[in-house]
Amino acid sequence: MVDSVANVFSLSLAFALIGLNVYLSTRVLNVTDLTCDASVALGGCIYGALLGCSMSPLIAFSFVAFSGLLAGLSTSYIVAHVKIEPVLASIITLTALQTFIAKLATVGCTIVPRGLTSSPSSAVYNFAFVLAIVLTICVLFFRMLNSEYGLAMRVYGDGKIISESLGINTNQILSMGLGIGNALSAIAGALIAQITSNFSSGMGGGSLVFGLASVIIGEKILAPRNTKMAISGCLIGAIIYKIIIETITYSGSEYNNAIMAVVLILLMILIQDSRKLERK
Repeated sequence: MVDSVANVFSLSLAFALIGLNVYLSTRVLNVTDLTCDASVALGGCIYGALLGCSMSPLIAFSFVAFSGLLAGLSTSYIVAHVKIEPVLASIITLTALQTFIAKLATVGCTIVPRGLTSSPSSAVYNFAFVLAIVLTICVLFFRMLNSEYGLAMRVYGDGKIISESLGINTNQILSMGLGIGNALSAIAGALIAQITSNFSSGMGGGSLVFGLASVIIGEKILAPRNTKMAISGCLIGAIIYKIIIETITYSGSEYNNAIMAVVLILLMILIQDSRKLERK
C-alpha cells in the first residue's frame, strides 16, 4: 500500500513538470506548443539508455535536459525563420523526433534491466528522489519568472508588438521559453522512466492533456495571483488529477474515460460553487 501511494505521488510530481511547461507556454508566452509529447518520450528514452550504459543519474539528467532544450529550440527556430504558427512548427518538430525516439527506444530496450531497478523497495526511494528534483526545479522556475528575463517573457505574452517596442529580442525570448519548457518535459519523461522502470517511444502520449488539466485544476483551486501560487497550483492540480485517474482505473470499469469526464466536470462545478461561497 505504501509503495502504491508513493508511486502515485511520484508520478504526480513528475507530471507536474509538464504542467509547468504548459503554464510557461500557454499562460506566460501565450503560445501553443505541442512538442511536449515528443519531449517526454525523448527524455525517458535517453535517460533509460544512458542508465543502461551505467552512467550516473545526475549526468544522465543533464543530457536529458539538453535534449529537451534542443527540441524547444528547434520549434522556435522554425517559428522565427520559416514564419509559421507555433502549433504547426511544433507538429513538424514532433514528427521529426518520432523516428529518432522510436530508434532510440528499440536500441534501449535491451539495456533497461541493467539500468532501471523495478524492486518494490525502490518506490519510497523514487518518491524522495523525484520530490527533491521537482522542488529544486520549482524554486529555480520561480526565480526565473521573477527575474528581468521572466518579466520579458510576460511582456512577450502580452503582445509581440509591445515587447518589440520595448527593445526586447522576441526571437530570443521565444527560443528560451520553449527550450526551458521542453527541457522540463524531458526531465519529466526521465522521472517517469525512473519510477516505472520502463520507457518506450509512446510514453509521452497524452502528457499535454495531463499538463493542461493540471494547470486548469490548479487555477480553479488557487486562483493564482502571482507566480508562486501558479506553480503551487500546477503541483496541486497534477496530484489531484493523477489521483482521480488512478482511482477510476483501479475500479476496473469499461467506461473509464466517460466516468473520468463526468468526475472532472463535477469537480469544476464544486470548485466554482466554493468560490462563489467565499466571495459571499
